[in-house]
Amino acid sequence: NDDCLFAEENWELLVTSTHIFARGSKYCYAFNRNGRFLGQIGNLGQGPGEYSYLTGFSIDEKKQSLYLETLHTLLEYSWDGVFRQSTELPKDKHSSSLHGISFVRDNLFIGHFDNHRGNLLHNFVLFDQSSKVIKLFDNYVQFTPKRGRASWENRSMKPLRVGERIYVKELSNDTLFYLNEQNELISRYVFDLGQYTSTIEKREYDSGNDLLRVIYPEGIMIPTEGYSPMTGTQKHFFFGFMAYSLSGKYAFPKEMDIPIIASSGSELISFQALGKRGDWHAVIGIYDIANQKTQLLDTDPVSRMRGLINDIDGGLSFWPRYYTSDNELVDIWRVEDMKEFLTEDYFAAHEIKDPEAHQKLKELAQKLDFEDNPVIVIGKLKPELMGEK
Repeated sequence: NDDCLFAEENWELLVTSTHIFARGSKYCYAFNRNGRFLGQIGNLGQGPGEYSYLTGFSIDEKKQSLYLETLHTLLEYSWDGVFRQSTELPKDKHSSSLHGISFVRDNLFIGHFDNHRGNLLHNFVLFDQSSKVIKLFDNYVQFTPKRGRASWENRSMKPLRVGERIYVKELSNDTLFYLNEQNELISRYVFDLGQYTSTIEKREYDSGNDLLRVIYPEGIMIPTEGYSPMTGTQKHFFFGFMAYSLSGKYAFPKEMDIPIIASSGSELISFQALGKRGDWHAVIGIYDIANQKTQLLDTDPVSRMRGLINDIDGGLSFWPRYYTSDNELVDIWRVEDMKEFLTEDYFAAHEIKDPEAHQKLKELAQKLDFEDNPVIVIGKLKPELMGEK
């Protein structure tokens, strides 16, 4: 209904066995698993338990708490919207607050200081709900920016949870770390990009200015936040990256001593269709942890959408944006895309393995109105893909 309409494109999703939570910059809504609106979590305002702007959220399923991140505080609510407490976020030496906050376990949270000035001594921070800093992690990348403005490349991706394990990565760093039980950040995987690695020299320039594009006309940024946030299961990582003006063919380097999120011994991967200089293009891939190989995905030949082509009900391509504790992968379909692409010509061009599910999809698409909220798509992993927790 009108009380729970999503008012923007860039919103996040959390899914449990009983709830679906959706967060925008000025709202957080709770729904049950059937999509029925349960209510808003918190409200706009300046009072206790209220917020003026939200930048992220995370969840503690054991405690049934939802943590909403604002510019300076972390607000805890119960799943039915009762405000519990507020935590002041730690600040760096420039008085800037942490970003990308995620619940870890017990009473611990992890966040990231954006290194826009290049001189921060620490990047990731572990803190508790009393605002006490438990551990500071050293920042080994020091540089002097040529221009004094913030760059999105100096931020980090949203922490990735796979079971009880938390992964973190800075956008300009090629290494994916996980936080172990001793609260140590362990380097586990490397995106080996060869000549496209983000060096100190590159980071000293603002990626948005024309000078950088002349000096470094090609580039890759992993992962992309927003369209293709990084998601993981016990056996695979799903990630997107931005390819900037790549031309010709590019071969991912060979294996290293630690697993590489790249295609070991693969054929050359063509980027010829990615466009002219000056354009960023989103590319997505699936990393097989056991086999240490990556497969880059092509677009659907009909809709040109990125993702796993849907041969179950013949619907839109599926790309996981969230992994639940119940071994489920979750995607979001925009109503505009469903109304535009899900035609008889589209269905005829796709394999459909489940006619009953296909019929339900067609009935849903007919009922949807352009002003309706997006559709949440939840898929259960097959047993052989679940792995050990």
